[in-house]
Amino acid sequence: MYNGRLIILNKVIEGLHQKPMILCGILLIATLLLYAPVAHHDFIGLDDNLYITENAHVRTGLNLANIDWAFTHSYLGNWNPVAWISHMTDCQLFGLKPGPHHCVNLLLHAANVLLLFTLLRLATGAVWRSFFVAVLFAVHPLNVETVAWVAERKSLLSAFFSLLTVAAYGWYAKHPGLQRYLAITAAFALALMSKPMAVTLPVVLLLVDYWPMQRFEELRFAQRLVRLVPEKLPLLLMSAASAYMTISPQRANGTLTSLSAVPLRVRLESAAHSYLIYIGKLFWPAKLAVLYPATADNMGSLPLMQVVTSISILIGITAAALFLYRMRYFLTGWLSFLVVLLPVIGIVQFHQLAIADRFTYVPFIGLFVVGVWGVSDVAEKAKIDHLIPAIAALGVAVVLTVASSRYLQYWQNEVTLLTRAHNLASRPDSVIEGALADGLKAAGRTDEALGHYQQACALDSNDPLCHYNIGQILFHRNQFDQAIAECHDAARLTNIITVPLSVNCLVQSGILMANMGNFEAADREFAAALNFDPGNQPALQFREWNLRRMRGAGR
Repeated sequence: MYNGRLIILNKVIEGLHQKPMILCGILLIATLLLYAPVAHHDFIGLDDNLYITENAHVRTGLNLANIDWAFTHSYLGNWNPVAWISHMTDCQLFGLKPGPHHCVNLLLHAANVLLLFTLLRLATGAVWRSFFVAVLFAVHPLNVETVAWVAERKSLLSAFFSLLTVAAYGWYAKHPGLQRYLAITAAFALALMSKPMAVTLPVVLLLVDYWPMQRFEELRFAQRLVRLVPEKLPLLLMSAASAYMTISPQRANGTLTSLSAVPLRVRLESAAHSYLIYIGKLFWPAKLAVLYPATADNMGSLPLMQVVTSISILIGITAAALFLYRMRYFLTGWLSFLVVLLPVIGIVQFHQLAIADRFTYVPFIGLFVVGVWGVSDVAEKAKIDHLIPAIAALGVAVVLTVASSRYLQYWQNEVTLLTRAHNLASRPDSVIEGALADGLKAAGRTDEALGHYQQACALDSNDPLCHYNIGQILFHRNQFDQAIAECHDAARLTNIITVPLSVNCLVQSGILMANMGNFEAADREFAAALNFDPGNQPALQFREWNLRRMRGAGR
């Protein structure tokens, strides 16, 4: 009876091998079932407010003025017009109900899963290997952040159009022509306009030439480069333009960390260590959080042994990929992981961000390919019955699905998500404290929020945001002297991003002083606000109002 069941199972596996549409259906159902709870999740104040709920251009939906804004402005230091238009479309269709916005993210992730499976299957002919790579991509816990966070729509869209770019490239490679090349550039442009992390895609296409496409193998290496590199040059120019449009606004608004603040040596050390952290998370995705405490990229150099170990492991794996040249997938998968992650690994630093799970959404595809193809090759060479790897693969998929399902529960709302980050933090961190305080304040738990804002200021006394938020809470508590002091600290420390908050705080302070009859002090507050923003209408109007009261009091 046991042998009979194995025979039936073998026949089922062989039958499914010939029916990729059924496998697509399995992938789709599994992905939708895993992430179905997001339909009942709230927006996360951590960026969802800036991207959607409090963004006047997005929340008012699709119109010509908003579309023009999406293409002509670098908001939050980024130029992502496709992502903005996607959010505008959601608001046009669904308003500000969070459930439908989450469902669109889920559908995009499902589309990426199916597209990945189809591309790998058509390029390699390896149905089951391609299927399991897609399974890992669908259910790995590190992808929860990208799918469950509405503001990460940009990553989902960029991945979708990047995969379409690869598909168009495969179509072009069969019969090169201008129309097919234009399809590549169109898909690539949409990927860049969704999220500039796609800038490395032209290099990935060169790796795809090596495997699985194996283009021009009959030619010598130098001849292959002459044929393959020039056709990527227009795409590389597009990448350079996208990088410039990203870096320039970041430098202008102060979110691009200078080399004087964090030396290149420290960045490279941190980058090597971060690569290892991500690889560790691939195999052991535990203790995941939306924010992690900052590492050496903004605190100083890592211990020497840690740096040497990280670099040695990376060099060792790269050497193995080059040495095992018959395993072409190894070199392509490994190098694509290194290359795709490069823009966010910390060499160029924005917001002094350490690591983030969402950065691995596309880069991990390369490692998934290496793992699945490598294990399958070992099983074949060892002549292991193919049922054993299949059962093992099913077990891995189940474990990852359970882990993702549990982690997904924390994404229900901002407080649960950031409480987890706070509880898992290896040491106190001002960014995590401030983010948790924001969530508590939004939930009406101002007493708890005040404590975390104060802790954030204690950890980083130069952060204007924590001073501003403390001042707001104290204003509402009628603790005016302390509120004004915090307001002045926020104004003293303000940067380009926090100017509107400081202006608002100073105007509040001025109104309070005017109502107390201290008109000269009020005028100084309004003047300070106008020093930050000379055209600010509330500050101008209240200053005029204060001057009229001052003249009236003088009479």
